[in-house]
Amino acid sequence: MPLLEMTTRPHAGRTVVRLRGDLDIASSEDLRTYLDDARREHGERLVLDLAGLEFMDSGGLSVIVSCFKAVTAAGGSLTLAAPRPLIRRTLVVTGLHRRIPVADTLEDAIGGPGPG
Repeated sequence: MPLLEMTTRPHAGRTVVRLRGDLDIASSEDLRTYLDDARREHGERLVLDLAGLEFMDSGGLSVIVSCFKAVTAAGGSLTLAAPRPLIRRTLVVTGLHRRIPVADTLEDAIGGPGPG
């Protein structure tokens, strides 16, 4: 089972957090801590690049929802970018695609409108 790899880079006033591997109960708390640190260091405008995410369970969904609530409460934004079909299906089945913006590509997410 692939471990979850997380990297961060600033881009056009946003922070892109790239996820690769599996986001499951074993890695969800690591991601929660990583996103909290990224928000403190870089601000409240995040893009999660999901192109390399191979699997996500309810623990991962919970971290993403918590992050979304925190950044929007602080006046920021969270966009999910380039989810693979399995991850997109999870977002649709749970209805999260109606609450959290989902972009087809990282470029669409970065070039999209800011909060408002």
